[in-house]
Amino acid sequence: MKELHWQKLPCDVVRQSHSIWAVMPSSSKELVEPDYASLELLFSVPSRIPTEKTGPKIKKTKEITFIGPKKSLLLSIFLKQFKCSNEEIAAMIQKGDRSKLDAEILRQLLKLLPEDQEINSLKSCKKEKSQLANADQFYLHLLEVPSYQLRIECMLICEETKILLECLWPKAQAIRTACETILTSHRLPVFCQLILKVGNFLNYEVEKNHRDLLQLPRDLDFVSKTVGIHIDAMKAEAGANLKKLLEIEKRLFLSTDDLKIQHGKSVQGSLNASKDLQKEFATIEKKKEELADYLCEDRKNLSLEDVFSTMKTFREIFLKTLQVVSPCGCLEIG
Repeated sequence: MKELHWQKLPCDVVRQSHSIWAVMPSSSKELVEPDYASLELLFSVPSRIPTEKTGPKIKKTKEITFIGPKKSLLLSIFLKQFKCSNEEIAAMIQKGDRSKLDAEILRQLLKLLPEDQEINSLKSCKKEKSQLANADQFYLHLLEVPSYQLRIECMLICEETKILLECLWPKAQAIRTACETILTSHRLPVFCQLILKVGNFLNYEVEKNHRDLLQLPRDLDFVSKTVGIHIDAMKAEAGANLKKLLEIEKRLFLSTDDLKIQHGKSVQGSLNASKDLQKEFATIEKKKEELADYLCEDRKNLSLEDVFSTMKTFREIFLKTLQVVSPCGCLEIG
């Protein structure tokens, strides 16, 4: 007969007064019995034609599992990538060893953690561990690790913070440097004054009398490279990560001493690094206000992305124009 994989319900749930199973009719007249003979015909597994005998058949012991087929498959695929025993994987989690547990693996593991029903079934199982499926055996080893979920979350947040900071720090520093470049360029205000006075900054006389201003594109080279970096998106991403770190810190504070010793330092290090990035964002905000005043713009409405994009466009037009008006057409401008 074909087998159905039932989801086993705990006894206390089944016996609740509002459960569908608790209100089943008790009278024999109300009970409905299936047609077992028809079921035999419909769901019986056809017998296979015996193949040539090559030796005595060894009856394979059927594995016991308390995990649904889909989850069991996903967990088996997950475990195979380690090429080590279930005990070793559980030991890595208990020790906080992230050498083989990167951020993506830890995220997968969190999605595959045992649910309450599976935990209760495994704990109440009287069978030998060897009779359980590999995924179930892994769960048993995992359940022996105190506070395994918090340990995994601590490892994950530290890995995620490391990756996030490696990505955001260079971008934040680039934005601050771009702001400072505009604020400190001595050629930019001179050039703007010249435009105001002359009205036409692309004639031969400009090039002849103010050759130093032809180097203005060099001042704006770094600024043009920051186009496409969105500070608001960076702040949101960093803020969400900091919030998760603070939540993990609170949970760690309420946990056992061994957990605090094992993960406290790494979580605190991630927190400090994240707070340093927040300070960098605050510095950028001040530079933005300085830039707004410098460019005679409204502080509240100034967009750094728009400023950098405008400067990039200006630089490109400047360089193209120089190629047209230069007598030799071979100015070396960065």
